[in-house]
Amino acid sequence: MKYLHTRITEVTYPARDHALLRFAAAAEDIPAVPGEFVMIRGDWGCHPVLPRAFSLVESGAHGAVLVKAIGPGTQLLESMKVDDELVVFGALGKGYRIDDSGLRPVLVAGGVGVAPLLFLARELAARGQRPLFLYGAGTEHDLPLADEIAEVAELIITTEDGSVGEQGLITAPLQRALQDGADSIVYTCGPNGMLKAVAGVSQSHNTPCQVALEAPMACGMGTCKGCAVPIPDGSFKYVCYDGPVFDAEVIYGAADE
Repeated sequence: MKYLHTRITEVTYPARDHALLRFAAAAEDIPAVPGEFVMIRGDWGCHPVLPRAFSLVESGAHGAVLVKAIGPGTQLLESMKVDDELVVFGALGKGYRIDDSGLRPVLVAGGVGVAPLLFLARELAARGQRPLFLYGAGTEHDLPLADEIAEVAELIITTEDGSVGEQGLITAPLQRALQDGADSIVYTCGPNGMLKAVAGVSQSHNTPCQVALEAPMACGMGTCKGCAVPIPDGSFKYVCYDGPVFDAEVIYGAADE
């Protein structure tokens, strides 16, 4: 991991209230695998003090993160311009473990959870695979990076209001995908409720599932203990240090528990 003092090289707006920020970084600056994250802070003075955690969308000649403007910190990041200064700390955490046994990869994203899964889809494509990518959102305005996904994966979209793709929740096409008889592995990232539902569907089909959790954090290194999540045995895991990617049964328990 490294502290990188860098600058924004490109800003695009792939959806309403979302910004894709690219920053100068060589591969040796932030070597990363899909699912790992960075802590980012702009040069905006004293407030907010703490950096914000973002999964990497890509790593290599440039780093990139997807920002959704929600609170003061993300609003400042979403409004950044080319040549604005950034401090980037990472890469941090444990990413997805790519299966090499021949299982069909099924990627399930919700909201800004799309970021590490696009990174993963591109990595799989570079290995000669075209994964199934299930992307759920509330409306047509909540689907950043869908065009980029379609370039490297078979994309199925659901929206709760039916404005794009199927109307409903992403668990419906997931059920169909896991019922077709193909041996699969599920990789997912998104809101906690969606992750639990995806894990449940996966377990009902005896399909391995890796979940990338989202949690507020201050340090990214397991020091502040702000991202602790309870697990079924009564202990805790830290999203930043033990994850953010976990086997689903670690977080939600085995199907028979």
